[in-house]
Amino acid sequence: MKRHLTVKILALLMALLFSVVLDPAGIRVRAEETKADETEAVTDGTEDPTHIAEFIGFEAITVDFPEEPLLEYPVADGGSFSLFIPLAGVASKYYTSLSESPTVIEWIEDTGITVEFVHPPAGQTTENFTLLATTGDLPDAIVNGNSYYPGGDVAAVNDGVFMDLTDLVEDYMPDYYYFMENNDLFRKMATTADGMVYSIYNYKDVQAPYYMRPQFRSDWLEEADLEVPRTYDDWEDYFDWVLENQEDVAPFMLHPSGIENLFLGSFEAGGGGVGRFFQTNGVIRYMFNEPGFEDYLSMMNDWWNKGYIHPDFATTDLSREEALTNGVAAAACSNTDGVFTLAKELDVETGTAPYPRVDEDDEYHMDIFYFPQNGTPTSFKADSDNIEAAMKFINYGYTRHGSGVANFGVFDETWTMSDEGIPEFTEEVLTQTEIPMSDVEYVFRLHTMWSKYRYGDDISMIRNVAETETWDYRARWGDDPTSDNAYAIPTLSFTPEAAEEIGELTADINTYAEEMVLRFITGDAPMSDYDGFVDRLNELGMQRLIELYQEAFDAFLVK
Repeated sequence: MKRHLTVKILALLMALLFSVVLDPAGIRVRAEETKADETEAVTDGTEDPTHIAEFIGFEAITVDFPEEPLLEYPVADGGSFSLFIPLAGVASKYYTSLSESPTVIEWIEDTGITVEFVHPPAGQTTENFTLLATTGDLPDAIVNGNSYYPGGDVAAVNDGVFMDLTDLVEDYMPDYYYFMENNDLFRKMATTADGMVYSIYNYKDVQAPYYMRPQFRSDWLEEADLEVPRTYDDWEDYFDWVLENQEDVAPFMLHPSGIENLFLGSFEAGGGGVGRFFQTNGVIRYMFNEPGFEDYLSMMNDWWNKGYIHPDFATTDLSREEALTNGVAAAACSNTDGVFTLAKELDVETGTAPYPRVDEDDEYHMDIFYFPQNGTPTSFKADSDNIEAAMKFINYGYTRHGSGVANFGVFDETWTMSDEGIPEFTEEVLTQTEIPMSDVEYVFRLHTMWSKYRYGDDISMIRNVAETETWDYRARWGDDPTSDNAYAIPTLSFTPEAAEEIGELTADINTYAEEMVLRFITGDAPMSDYDGFVDRLNELGMQRLIELYQEAFDAFLVK
């Protein structure tokens, strides 16, 4: 098994480090050809989509905490364990380790359990994880290990790297287990295809407007005497004005991958808040297999040729938020909270736009849907000697008070508990001026951490409470009646065999496709080569990848 694991991980590293040189020859199988027997279902889904919640039979519910924690804290005899977690870039400006964070110090004191944090070098998280996994030196707990291990946690458990938690979670994490018992959709999403528990997930049962939006310099838009862009023609009018009137400013800062999710939704090719896989009335579809993806690339190539896209979009160290607010670019699809805060600090004016459309009356079905199983899982080393302490430590974030610490920081300093049992930030932290508002989430609380109960961003992010216009800025287009999330799919679980196959297929497909996306956009590969691009993806197993996702989605619906 150790040799099998080493070969598997080395294969992943090779995929990360090298571009694949591939023969474009092959038998072309396009979406419209391979799904001939599904055409009616796909067409019906496009014309009259069913809301994802209705399709999977989910009724939104809010689960309150039990009256008392189900696990007593501090834990008798405490214990200690090690935790693998990247140190967020903003947090690294203030701490060399999360052990210095007041929130973490409070957490350790409340639980009676100590932690040794293992922070991978910045920008080398996957490589560092791979090295530790290969040598058998993984810490006791791993944050987001799903995304680093080929095939995710199912493959990792099958390979003896992560621990099967099924028989442990009820005893060592009863407060987490409580939410699994009381929200059936969460249980379905937080367990494997055969009902096993391999990772611990965030729990969040509230909806919110998506934090990603197309954004622009509103002062320049006003100067150009233009309305808020709604169609790509509108955006091009703004870009043309920028080229003519703003020296050394790129009209648009494209995502470094060249895959601009918010734009892809208007081409019915995934993206938006949905991702690369989506569904129409139960039929799984995949970004690179969609005819609309060619249309998207053609438009991006046209924008490149017109000078709209920043020439260094794929290599710049600037975030898109920084590029927009620093005047490097006139528009970007980026985090609304980050842009608004930076713009206020730099005294520039920005605005948000609705999801763009080809034609103004087009509908958009790729909006975000927040499922209760909400990202950033925590997994545990298969042979950990400290599993009890590690799981009880993580469980604290699913108690009423522990969730307050996780989302709001240090009790009685940054937050207090309301009479309704909802944490509220103190006036002191809301009015402080020592830490820039763009950094406060990583200083007075931990915006990114291990898995926990998550509150809505409207009440748990300091900037949104201290400056309500920040939330208003994000939510402006949240009730757009022409947008919905009908095409979303939940996070799917796979059998060990399917997970391993998906890991291998995805590594090859993504390496090739992502390289070619950049080449198509910049003209290094002509759009006339697109058919060969699809041929090669099919040679690499794209149709099999879609088939595996379809099987997993079908299994989810009857789980």
